Amino acid sequence: MIPIYSLKEAEKSILIRKSIVNTPVTPQINDQIITIFGKSLTPQEVVKRIINDVIKNGDVALIEWTKKLDNTDISNSIEVEVDQMETALKSIDAKIKEVLIKTRDRILAFHKKQPISSWTTNDLGGSLGQIITPIQKVGFYVPGGSAPLPSTVIHSVCPAIVAGVEEIVIVSPSPISPIILATCNLMRDFNLRLRVFQIGGVQAIAALAFGTESVPKVNKIVGPGNIFVTLAKREVYGIVGIDGITGPTEAVILADRSADPELIASDLLAQAEHDFLSIPILLTTSPDLANMVKNSIEEQIIKLSRAEIARYAIENNGGIILVTSIKEAISVINDFAPEHLSIITRDPQEILPQIKNSGGVFLGESSCEVMGDYIAGPSHVMPTGGAAKFSSPLSVLDFLKITSLIALDTKTVKSIAPLAELLARNEELTAHSEAARRRV
Repeated sequence: MIPIYSLKEAEKSILIRKSIVNTPVTPQINDQIITIFGKSLTPQEVVKRIINDVIKNGDVALIEWTKKLDNTDISNSIEVEVDQMETALKSIDAKIKEVLIKTRDRILAFHKKQPISSWTTNDLGGSLGQIITPIQKVGFYVPGGSAPLPSTVIHSVCPAIVAGVEEIVIVSPSPISPIILATCNLMRDFNLRLRVFQIGGVQAIAALAFGTESVPKVNKIVGPGNIFVTLAKREVYGIVGIDGITGPTEAVILADRSADPELIASDLLAQAEHDFLSIPILLTTSPDLANMVKNSIEEQIIKLSRAEIARYAIENNGGIILVTSIKEAISVINDFAPEHLSIITRDPQEILPQIKNSGGVFLGESSCEVMGDYIAGPSHVMPTGGAAKFSSPLSVLDFLKITSLIALDTKTVKSIAPLAELLARNEELTAHSEAARRRV
């Protein structure tokens, strides 16, 4: 049964944020850990062991861990050759190829609108400014599994292309789906170097962070993954940059009685089918709408290919929350800070200025979250787990860095050096103070 909560009930259950670090593994995964390591280990312990092995043994460790974890032999083919990508592109259906190209071009077009440039000013004496340059080498993690996600390649790599990243390194578990390889090949149409390696999991993150004989060390790692991949990114942060600590995908829909219950049900199910840990939530002031959505979910869910996953997610992690007012709903949203927020009310534009924390906002019934997942324009890589309170969706900015430019003229230095001297003396940094004094 699809749960309907009061706000007080939801605050004690589905609205509680859980740390990715404390996410328990399934009994099946724990059994696999015991089989491989000879004893039970926490995910963090597993991650550290694999990373240390890759640091120490390089390609040999990549080959061994891929054999142990994925039951695949990559000893002769850690890197995917260009002709394999070209063959994959030729093998996919022509209509799918056309859709991939149109999606790529639309995502590129959106990100080209982002205004970014270096600047200088002479107003403060001499020349001061910011020099904006692209990160030179970025690694992208593309999940494998039974449902390959070519959209992840497009939505992750396109902002980097616009930023001017020179070298792109893509890793994905072996064997890589032909449609993933085909999509990677479509990213090669631009003036950059793109390489693909058929490695996944913790060992792939370690290889990107530290480099091996075959895999180049990168400056930043981007892309979603399971708990082990996420913890691995967390572990190597500081050695390299990362896009963030991503948890399960989530969507909140705010709707009033004017909304179509069947559309809301389909949008919640679209979110729920991603993963057993997905978080699909409806906030509404209308008990009638809540019950109609609940009934529509029951009618639609039995027709889904991933019905088991969708039902588990919506019954255990999501549901319907009844609120007393739109104002109360907005407060819940800003506190929860969802990855995706859909506003399906009589006047969504009136509500929009009050939304402070959300990865993406989808206004009206037509702008459903699925459009954002695939082809709307912005990258679908958005902050999860409440991180929308302090971070942003993936964009061109994630692939740029700023260098401060300081070229003061002599007159300005003589006027401000005494201030620096006094501050340095106050902080008891006498060498700083003396260096400033000598400029007067």
